[in-house]
Amino acid sequence: MSKRLEDMTEPELAEAMRTMAIGVEAAAEQVEIEQPLFVLLVFNDPKFGNYISNCQKEDVIQALREAADRLERCEDVQREP
Repeated sequence: MSKRLEDMTEPELAEAMRTMAIGVEAAAEQVEIEQPLFVLLVFNDPKFGNYISNCQKEDVIQALREAADRLERCEDVQREP
């Protein structure tokens, strides 16, 4: 049965977040991205987000702020073909 994140116990939430992080790392390996840093932000209720990352908290904050700024400006990072 599906649960909302905010209804999970701490052990359930910790296991769910670890499982999703393993999935991110496995996907990166599958597409041959070497040791990616990531932060995974997951939420059901926008006011209640959970995150897991494999990097320093300061780096997470900087990356999230930069991404939020780009989202608010409707900007995409341009990549060369």
